[in-house]
Amino acid sequence: MLNGEESGNGLYKGQVSGSLDKIYDVVINISHPRKSVCTCPFAAGRQVICKHMVALYFFHFPEQAEAVLAEWEEEEQEKEERYREWEADYSAFRQKKLEEVTAYVWSLSDDQIREELIKALMKEFDSAYSDDKYYDDEDYYF
Repeated sequence: MLNGEESGNGLYKGQVSGSLDKIYDVVINISHPRKSVCTCPFAAGRQVICKHMVALYFFHFPEQAEAVLAEWEEEEQEKEERYREWEADYSAFRQKKLEEVTAYVWSLSDDQIREELIKALMKEFDSAYSDDKYYDDEDYYF
């Protein structure tokens, strides 16, 4: 942000530094945000809100920026908490599954273990060796 001033009637003007140190002239209209203008390539000639308009808005209304940042931080904390809950559920479920698989494997004879291992390895091979690459919409090679 370089500068900004209130020009009355809900209009705020300013110059905002953009990418590669380019300076954009910005006017935001608080009453009619889509009537705001910016000389950046994204907004020029369009009725859109660009990042330079947002920067000028937050320059004039820093308490709004703080509120948005606080909301984002709260959302991130909620996401992290949901992930931690998912991770704990997954770990518990995985441990239970590991115990079941371990008990099953220990119940098998050597020949049964070999048979199950061969099935598992072939299943892995079959899933990695997809037949999608052998046909297209016109030709099928079955």
